Amino acid sequence: MYQNLLDNLKKKGISINAAATLIGMPEATFRTKAYDRSFYFEEAMIIKRNLFPELDICYLFQRDDETTEHWKISKQTKGQMTNE
Repeated sequence: MYQNLLDNLKKKGISINAAATLIGMPEATFRTKAYDRSFYFEEAMIIKRNLFPELDICYLFQRDDETTEHWKISKQTKGQMTNE
């Protein structure tokens, strides 16, 4: 589940139907992706750019089943790749 996405839709008062319409998919499909499946990269970018330009895409689309340890390792690897 994309809890951060769902929470931020709610904070901004954006319905799942409105978000689904933005990317041209049925509400049921958007809901299924948000709760049980994954969004395509292009869909995630449209949502981020149009609804949440102020939020980091990794934060917005972090799944609840991804552990803190996974993100810790991912950030360390990113730092090594960019010499941060």
